[in-house]
Amino acid sequence: MLKTYKPYLIIFIFGLALYLFTAFFDFSYLDDNVLIGDNYSIISHVSNIGQVFTDDVFFSSDNFYYRPLLNVSLMLDSIISGSLPWFFHLNNILFNIIAACLLFLLLLKLKTPRSWSLFFSLLFLTHPALVQAVAWIPGRNDVLLTIFVLSSFLLFLEFLQKQKLVYYILCIISFLIALFLKETALVLPFLFIFYYLFISDYKIVASDSWALVIGLLAAVLIWFIFRSLAISGNSLNLSIIFISIVTNSSAIIVGLGKFFLPFKLSVMPVVFDINPIFGIVGSLLLALMLISKRGVDKKYFAFGLLWFWLFFVPSLINPDKAAFYYLFEHRLYLPFIGLIIILSKNKFFTSLDFKKIYVYLPSTFILVLFIISSFLHILDFKNRLVFWQSAVASSPSSPMAERNLGAMLYLDGNKVEALEHYQKSLVINRQEPMAHNNIGLIYMDAGKLEAAEREFRLELDINPGYDKALNNLKNLLILKNQLR
Repeated sequence: MLKTYKPYLIIFIFGLALYLFTAFFDFSYLDDNVLIGDNYSIISHVSNIGQVFTDDVFFSSDNFYYRPLLNVSLMLDSIISGSLPWFFHLNNILFNIIAACLLFLLLLKLKTPRSWSLFFSLLFLTHPALVQAVAWIPGRNDVLLTIFVLSSFLLFLEFLQKQKLVYYILCIISFLIALFLKETALVLPFLFIFYYLFISDYKIVASDSWALVIGLLAAVLIWFIFRSLAISGNSLNLSIIFISIVTNSSAIIVGLGKFFLPFKLSVMPVVFDINPIFGIVGSLLLALMLISKRGVDKKYFAFGLLWFWLFFVPSLINPDKAAFYYLFEHRLYLPFIGLIIILSKNKFFTSLDFKKIYVYLPSTFILVLFIISSFLHILDFKNRLVFWQSAVASSPSSPMAERNLGAMLYLDGNKVEALEHYQKSLVINRQEPMAHNNIGLIYMDAGKLEAAEREFRLELDINPGYDKALNNLKNLLILKNQLR
């Protein structure tokens, strides 16, 4: 019995040891302050569960992102810790451990040797590029998505093998839950089809195949109906989707680089701030595995690459059509499973006895290197000031990083430095939203009313209808009238 559960215990210990101290971290003020702080009056009451399913994730007029089960998870956490971050962080750690355990189970199902399955699961658990998914509270959405995608796929494998109704029903339910976490789950049926046609040793009768198709379509229909009730008028057309994917396609190479060489990571990476050499090396390593005689099984190579590509491509779509595309590292969490599958089916690794010292020592060294690198990156999420200082240092081309560091400094009463960073954000992007408004507030506090008015009007030229700028300008004009 102990031998059976020992790998899961090891995964639990590693995950807890690496991330436990994040329970003492504060909010980063990147979405978490809105999801939890600004919306606390909603998520703190379970009676608002209906609103969660009939509104966008931010309960805002932006009306685009539909992620109701993310808010359900935050709602459940708020029952324990209120608006304090400690329990939210603890659950992120737990979700990460569960995802790694499910990955271990999947690798075993795919007939990867037990020792190597554990190694690759620990590699995933401690991967430095996946820190953001755990140390940043909203990153849990991709972790939860991974949990239910893996659950659905594992249940699909059980259904193929045993053809029992219970596995069919649970597979469809897991898929539906994944959809309510993130629309990226829509691509999962394509992986079912590929695996069944090209890899599976088990075949099912036509009636069962059609039942599976109908069940998956029913899940999509249920999700679509709920999403239509919450989201209206902001659907992307095919041209925007296509242009976004083509424009941001270089991020795919960057993602490969972050998997094989997770160096110079960032809490807010702008793609063209990242050295492409890492991605080129990663692509060459994949190519080498494909052509090598002792390389990866070709069918699993195609399956793993399809997994990576299908789950990565949706992150390239830029609904805001912003000038700056950010490859947030939490979006790599689920796609990296595909690359792990490729490694796990590489004959060069799996033919070796993991217990041999010449295999065990290099593998341990890699894990230790990952743990140290992850630990250092985790520190970037300690609090809002450290987070945005790290963003500015690692992503010099990000106007948003400069602007938000200015906001953190302003909140801390350091208005001189705040002004410098607001101005830097406008040097990078003359159209950066909210920067002029924030500069106007500093001028207004300093009694420079004419300069403040100019900044508020500049903000409204860039960002018409911005409620805070409109309100600030209104208050300023009232103040100027009173002074007259």
